[in-house]
Amino acid sequence: MYSRRTFLKITAGIIGLFSGGFILRNSNNQKVNHILASASHEKLALCVSLSEQTPRLELMLDDKTVIKGIQTDRKGTNWQFISNKLVSNHSYKLQLISNGEPIYKSWSLKTFPDPDSEVESVSIMSFTCAGGPEGFKISGKEFFKPLKFRQKVFDEGLSMNPDFAISIGDHIYWDLRGENAPQIGRKNKLIKFFLGGYIGLVYGSFNRSQKANSQKNEKVLKNIGNEQIASLYGTRFKSTPIFFIPDDHDYFENDDAEKELVTFPADSFSKDVFKKMADLFYPPLLDTPDGKPKRKIGRIRYGKVFEGLLADCAGDMTLGNKNAVLISKQNEEWISSRIKNSQVKNLAFIPSHPFGYTAGKWREWYPDVVAEEGATGTVSNELLSATKGSLTTDVRKYLWQEGWFLQHQRLIKSIAKRKGSRFIFSGDIHAISASSIMKSGDIKLKNEVKTFLVGSVGSSSAGWPSFARGITADNPKSLVCNSIYKTREENGFTFFKFGKESLAEIISCGGHDSESGDNGEIISNDKIYL
Repeated sequence: MYSRRTFLKITAGIIGLFSGGFILRNSNNQKVNHILASASHEKLALCVSLSEQTPRLELMLDDKTVIKGIQTDRKGTNWQFISNKLVSNHSYKLQLISNGEPIYKSWSLKTFPDPDSEVESVSIMSFTCAGGPEGFKISGKEFFKPLKFRQKVFDEGLSMNPDFAISIGDHIYWDLRGENAPQIGRKNKLIKFFLGGYIGLVYGSFNRSQKANSQKNEKVLKNIGNEQIASLYGTRFKSTPIFFIPDDHDYFENDDAEKELVTFPADSFSKDVFKKMADLFYPPLLDTPDGKPKRKIGRIRYGKVFEGLLADCAGDMTLGNKNAVLISKQNEEWISSRIKNSQVKNLAFIPSHPFGYTAGKWREWYPDVVAEEGATGTVSNELLSATKGSLTTDVRKYLWQEGWFLQHQRLIKSIAKRKGSRFIFSGDIHAISASSIMKSGDIKLKNEVKTFLVGSVGSSSAGWPSFARGITADNPKSLVCNSIYKTREENGFTFFKFGKESLAEIISCGGHDSESGDNGEIISNDKIYL
């Protein structure tokens, strides 16, 4: 039986979650709900959602070229545009047209410089974990920051005039644990009952026997995406290209491995709803190995000054001990070839899962796990399990695959051989940090490799590793690292600048405690020269 106090706490949390979601999903009456844009040196891409359906939507470039929109939903409120063979380094005037009439004020969007062109400088805003429903509190703990906080973080970054932005994973949080119940409260029948009822009432429930584009499943996806992506980003990135790379939560699961359930490799339904959500709400990667738009692998080339290699570490991960990988072998080969052959001044590897850091999670490159002192055998770290202990490799991490670290070794060895500027930045772990990797396993790196945790946008008091896993993220035992910026559980982003001098500005916007009063404004800016 549950005490009256416990029942009231749970009920209050559910009411808070309900009111937050309801207000959010009914507060936007704009004709255009959101615009997210991407670019390469010869292409532009847009994802647009409208508050009213239309049978046809077109995009006009420079008052002369018309691009027909691709309808990505059943009703005609979600549209995608991809244009080809454009002029590089050109600022295009864009106009949305519905039934022959403009429906939104014109704006500009610029293609990137040609990859072989000399470019003085480039600046990049990078962040992770921007998703999550608003108003999600249970027993006084807030899981995700309010949208206003997250939007202020975005606005602070955009005020620094980046040439483009990179959102690294966890664009939405809607973990299903293989069913229609979230991670929170999955072992508590009362919480699960309330949350399951709330989800079904406000958002709907998936039918896993149907495809993602079925009428029922698409409606659920749009309810989630309208709240966590469209309402969050709005139109603020319409003139700043932004690149989305997925991670575990974008497949609607947390990366968990326990005797009762292993959530990855992603099943066909998880892969299907990931792709459908992406097609509905954010643009694809345009510069890819075969030149076709993709979601899991791609690059960003900006003249001769920068090349970034983006890779999904969740959707193609495999088991198989020494043969297991987090990035598909085909994509690994392409990344390695680009690291070896790219002639740019600054090259970055941008995996969705962190290089150089561990939080004791299952799907990591590293075997570190949180265990109590004196523990032996095999340990499984459950999220929000109240495990007490420290990061260690003295015990085995349940179902961890040695092949993941072997792939890590191949990649970092390749990066360290590269002459000139080379570094790594990644997301997933809710923290800001920077380190130099000097040695990895038995490999003494030819050149040190700087690695960054770019900073979370939406994490709150219940979302930090110190609460969810009982530890603060740290360098794994198998690496020798020099700390450049001590790990801080605060929201923010990393702003990279490449030119006559190259540096990373680590931007903290606070927000560790939901009661702190932080509103998303910059509270500190630390510069690291690359």
